[in-house]
Amino acid sequence: MDCLKGYIGINSVSAEQSGLCLTALPDISVISIEKINPDDMVDYTEMMANVEMRAILKFRTLFTIEFNRCFKVNKREIIECIICENKALLSVALWYLFGAELMFERINSTRVNRFTTIDKIKAQKLRLEFEETFHSELAAAIPGIDIESSVCIETELEHSGLISVIYTLP
Repeated sequence: MDCLKGYIGINSVSAEQSGLCLTALPDISVISIEKINPDDMVDYTEMMANVEMRAILKFRTLFTIEFNRCFKVNKREIIECIICENKALLSVALWYLFGAELMFERINSTRVNRFTTIDKIKAQKLRLEFEETFHSELAAAIPGIDIESSVCIETELEHSGLISVIYTLP
């Protein structure tokens, strides 16, 4: 999932790829990120790399679950290709999941300061809000994926057996 690494920036300077940065989400600033960084890390880049890795791996799993409500995919590699091919469409969902994962880091930080003690309840509420927004953004984005013109599918859908459409009626 290298295509998603660095796609969501920490601040506006590092948000060149998607135009989305964590500091644009409520109650996230570079200062708050620095204040939750464990004492044994020189700067927050290692911590943020871990947060980003967890968010991306979680995104792949949750995307697969949601995607399989509309389509049936038999191979993980195809899922990863579809994610990378549609990362602009999925960017807002990833942005909120990254924010939720940062709040998880803040809630469980070993540092003792205002951000990790007094504001812990605020971080818990934000995490839930970010996760809810992630799920709604993901559910809204998946129907916009054009599977038929995807380069991730090597052969025709009807004959490949790799992806099949699931129809449900209310």
